[in-house]
Amino acid sequence: MRRIKYLLLIVIVILSFNVKAEDHCDKNELARLKELARKVEFDYDYKLVNDKAVFSISAVNLNKDLEVLIIEDYFTLNYKEFKNDGTGKGVLNNFNPGEKVVVTIKGYVANWCSGKTVLTKTIKLPYYNYYYNEETCKGNEDFKYCKQLIDSNITKESFDNEFTLYLKNKQIKQEEEVQEKDNTIIYIIIGIVSGILAIGAITIIIRNVKKKNSL
Repeated sequence: MRRIKYLLLIVIVILSFNVKAEDHCDKNELARLKELARKVEFDYDYKLVNDKAVFSISAVNLNKDLEVLIIEDYFTLNYKEFKNDGTGKGVLNNFNPGEKVVVTIKGYVANWCSGKTVLTKTIKLPYYNYYYNEETCKGNEDFKYCKQLIDSNITKESFDNEFTLYLKNKQIKQEEEVQEKDNTIIYIIIGIVSGILAIGAITIIIRNVKKKNSL
C-alpha cells in the first residue's frame, strides 16, 4: 500500500512538472517566435509527370529557431519538415492538385517554448487545367478556364458550357459598348447643334438690341 502511495506521489509530481513546464514559455519569447513565423512565406510550383501535375511547395525566410512542418502525427514522427538549405529556403515535393496543406510552425529553441506551436498556415493548391490550350482559347485568354492553373477541377463538359456562356456575355458586352459609343456620338452632335443654335440666338438678340439703340 505504501509503495502505491509513493507511485501516486511520483505521478502527481511529474504531472505538476509538465504543467509548470508549459507555463514557462515566456510571453516575450513566444511573441518573438511568432514574429519570426509570420515572416515565413510559401509558394508552389508544379511539373507534369506522366501527364499528371505534381506540385512542390517552397518556404522562404526559414529560421534556426523554428521548425516548419507538415504534420500527420507529430508524436510518432510522421511529418515532413522544410529543411533550410543554408539560404533560408526549403522545398517539399509530391503534393496533389487541389490539396489543402496545413503548415505548422513550432519553436525550436533551448527554452520552454521549444516544441510549442506558434503559428499555422494553410496552403490551398490549385488544379492543373488540361483544357487551357484549347483552340477556342486563342483570342479569348481572359476566359477564366483559359489558364493553366485554376481554383476548381473541371470536366470537358464544364469547360464547353462555361465557354458558351462566356461568349454570350462577351457579345452582350460588345453590343453595349457599341451602343454606348453611338450614344456618345449622338450626345456630341446634339451638343454641337445646341451650341450653334445658342450662338445664333445670341447673335440675333445682340443685333436687335443694337437696332433699338440706334433709333
